[in-house]
Amino acid sequence: MRVFITFCILSACLVGIISIFWHQEIKYTLPTPTPQHLKSVPILSRVELKEIDQKGPLFIHFYNPDCPCSRFNASHVTQLIRHHGDSIQFIIVVPSLQDLAVAKRKFGESLTYAIDPQNKIAVTCGVYSTPQAVIITKDKSLYFRGNYNRSRYCTSQASNYAELALVSFLNRQPSPAFGLEASLAYGCELADQANTLSEIF
Repeated sequence: MRVFITFCILSACLVGIISIFWHQEIKYTLPTPTPQHLKSVPILSRVELKEIDQKGPLFIHFYNPDCPCSRFNASHVTQLIRHHGDSIQFIIVVPSLQDLAVAKRKFGESLTYAIDPQNKIAVTCGVYSTPQAVIITKDKSLYFRGNYNRSRYCTSQASNYAELALVSFLNRQPSPAFGLEASLAYGCELADQANTLSEIF
């Protein structure tokens, strides 16, 4: 009987460890499930963001502090803001009002923030996961939408897709074609929010 109880306890512990590892690590190495009713927004499409008062080109960062991938990616985004913030307007999009304070502590008070509880900004840009980057030209054309890198922990400069796209944009080059590694979303699915607020800060 003791052997059986010990076996059950060890089995439960093993299942728990595997479950934690899946939810914190393994599932983020796989592409984010594509929503059934995803609106396709091809590169070079015109993007009208009613929630944002656009005065020039935009770099939009979709950030969710509850997402492990977003938390890992935050330092890279901070570096992009530091290096290119004078050349393009950065906007941090968060899912809810509660996430706004966290984002401001992470990225600073001086940036523009947008709350997107019903994913209106995300849907308009064709985004369905975090973290994702979007670059929109001053003429409201979608220049880039995709990943910051090819996986959660990849730090290779050769696959820093969002940064490479931003440099190409600032150098007035055509939108780069990176392939599926850049455009197939990885990370955390966008959560549906009941709150109907959508404000710019």
